[in-house]
Amino acid sequence: MSSEPTSVDGEQVRSKGSTDQYVVVARRYRPDSFVDLVGQPQVSQALQNAIATQRIGHAYLFTGARGVGKTSTARILAKALNCTTGLTPEPCGTCDICLSIARGEDMD
Repeated sequence: MSSEPTSVDGEQVRSKGSTDQYVVVARRYRPDSFVDLVGQPQVSQALQNAIATQRIGHAYLFTGARGVGKTSTARILAKALNCTTGLTPEPCGTCDICLSIARGEDMD
């Protein structure tokens, strides 16, 4: 058993002055595909259908309360539209574009 203190949810608690980089749980477990989106089946299916039929709207507005998956959905859509394998509901996740979107480097 680790001697490091843990929080109620099992996450390790960092001691003050720790050099370990803290990553918010929501970012650590961010979904990478439409299939991984939890609680948004209608949105996920609608976006997959739009991509599959190549009838993509000129703009999408993602709104909602904090933590419902707006940013995750937008990033997955960005990967699907810009992946080097072509327009696909299942982006590869390995090309430079997909990786930079996953890292949050391509925000525009």
